[in-house]
Amino acid sequence: MTAQALPLSYLIELERAKIEPAAKLFQQECGDHTDSQACKEQRDALVKVLNGFVSMVRKELALLDANAGDADFQKQMAARRTRMQQDLQWAQEQLKAVAQ
Repeated sequence: MTAQALPLSYLIELERAKIEPAAKLFQQECGDHTDSQACKEQRDALVKVLNGFVSMVRKELALLDANAGDADFQKQMAARRTRMQQDLQWAQEQLKAVAQ
């Protein structure tokens, strides 16, 4: 199965599963002392993937909005929308924590 054949929501879940451990590791290893070169590089890489993740989630939310005309569809997508909003909030919180 190619990436093009996978639903965007599935790709978002895969990306978050990869990013979460990296964010935790960064916080453990670098914490408040992000002035070392290794921590700066880790932070830059983490910011890049988080920004990509935010973009992907926003794209999924836009797709849900574009198809929101049908009341039955809206009911079916309510849980998915909530999950996307939670993913977006999580990523923004991670970006905020990394930027400090």
